[in-house]
Amino acid sequence: MNEQLYPLKKLIIPFRIDALLPNVLVLIPRIFTGYLLSFVFAVNKFGTPWTPKSAELGLLEVSDWFVDLVRQFGVPFSYMPEFFAWSAGMTEALGGLLLILGLNTRITAFFVTITMFTTIVFRPWDDSWSIIPTFTLFCLGLFFMGFGSGKFGLDYFITKRR
Repeated sequence: MNEQLYPLKKLIIPFRIDALLPNVLVLIPRIFTGYLLSFVFAVNKFGTPWTPKSAELGLLEVSDWFVDLVRQFGVPFSYMPEFFAWSAGMTEALGGLLLILGLNTRITAFFVTITMFTTIVFRPWDDSWSIIPTFTLFCLGLFFMGFGSGKFGLDYFITKRR
């Protein structure tokens, strides 16, 4: 059975870094990124247990303004804007929690990267600096796809050889 799961297990094995400082330098942006995704960006567009009541969103409900924004992305998003908005909201909310825990980090980072790339390419942007947080999260997603969780994540403890 372990031999069958090995390819999947290989996806979550963090890049091996033995020294303390590099592991801390992976941990800090991972927690910061996860916090921003789950507790700053997702709360106003996707219903989570920590979404403020002022957002008037039920659990796992996506906000109307976000669905309208996704509809503006054009084809194929305009055909199923609720689905794509819900997927992006879930990626931010759940993905942020997974990054904080360092669980399934590389796979989570892949979905975060795809979500941010889609936003960068398809969202109508104004002349302000509003693209910077999205681009930063895109770059951090690439970083975590490469390095994984480091030693201070659940991925390390799950995949650690006994």
